[in-house]
Amino acid sequence: MTKKRIGIIGGGIIGTSIGYFLSNYEDADVIVFEKNTIGSGTTAKSAATHCLIDDSVAHEFWSVRLFGFKFYTGLEANEPGSTGFEKTGTLTVAPYEEYEDYVLQAIDLTVASGYHAEYLRDKDKIHEIIPDLDLEGVLGAGYCPDDGFFDATKISNTLASHARKRGAQVLIGTEVLDIHVKDNQVTGVETNKGHFDLDVVVDASGPWTRFVSRKVGLEVPIWHTKAEVFILTPTKNLGYQFPVLKYPRFYARKDKDSVFICKAHLTMDLSNPEHAGIWDPDKLPMTGGTDPYFWDFLTDELMKDYPRLLDSSVTNDWVGYRAETPDFLPILGETPVEGYMLAIGAGGNGVIEAPTIGRDMAKFIMTGEKNWYVKRLPLSRFDDMSNASSSKERLQR
Repeated sequence: MTKKRIGIIGGGIIGTSIGYFLSNYEDADVIVFEKNTIGSGTTAKSAATHCLIDDSVAHEFWSVRLFGFKFYTGLEANEPGSTGFEKTGTLTVAPYEEYEDYVLQAIDLTVASGYHAEYLRDKDKIHEIIPDLDLEGVLGAGYCPDDGFFDATKISNTLASHARKRGAQVLIGTEVLDIHVKDNQVTGVETNKGHFDLDVVVDASGPWTRFVSRKVGLEVPIWHTKAEVFILTPTKNLGYQFPVLKYPRFYARKDKDSVFICKAHLTMDLSNPEHAGIWDPDKLPMTGGTDPYFWDFLTDELMKDYPRLLDSSVTNDWVGYRAETPDFLPILGETPVEGYMLAIGAGGNGVIEAPTIGRDMAKFIMTGEKNWYVKRLPLSRFDDMSNASSSKERLQR
């Protein structure tokens, strides 16, 4: 049996998910190329929140959110510790009516899917979960006790391990230096460890895509936004279990005895050079690098919503780059170069979307059949960039 030779560029959560699902096909010969270590790069800097009632993925894509959550919790049930799941619950605060409607619909979808969720209008009930929130002007909050956050690096390594057991090669310390194309057809890649003949190359390099796609002569519409994070350690112990906390403009979760806090990626403005640009991810520092504007933004938000957290020390901070498209949705599937495929642009939602992207890209590569998600998110939707208007106005004020 002649096998289809598939190379995946990027060993983050999306690349390893594609490798995992491809390894289920007996006629797939799979190689994952990762220039550092599995689950490093921006995957390692992910908050990895996966909450059934948050606003990061529109309800149009509910099945994507649900499949991802069930996939990860299924892995965790079979192999405890394999995803790093912490079941903290999620509190999503609604400060205005449009957002409240979104949260209410999320609760309906969550309950209909067999999980627990409720909408709290009684502020005393909200304060039973987080006593220190300033709820002035707040309409209510959605609460789901069943979800929480994962560890994206652990997930990536778990998926890579399963793929290896099924015969896939997962090569670390292996950088793709060039992609060979003949008569507009991919023929292989050149790496720092030699040449590999391939039939298909899947670009799952995330924020590196702008640079990788140029190797085949394409300019893919990807911008970088900054995932700027502070780890805050309260001066006095909070004294309660900290859930994933979601507001329209920022989110937070526990980080051991501290709090991980980040700006919501849909608040980023692709026309603002402070928020977005095309930067070199290889120059990211391991720690530090956050911009002064982000601290100002964060202190303003906390002063308004959660002033007690300002009585904290900053024990760590860092910045990662998210790969964003003009409409803040992924790009999946074929390109004008035969055999060069994209699985990029998940932005801050890579953990949520990776299982569906992996499953559907594997099916398309091996059978030619496109599930609805791949059909919905082709590169060709940006052929006329006038149609690529940003959707960041969704759920924002």
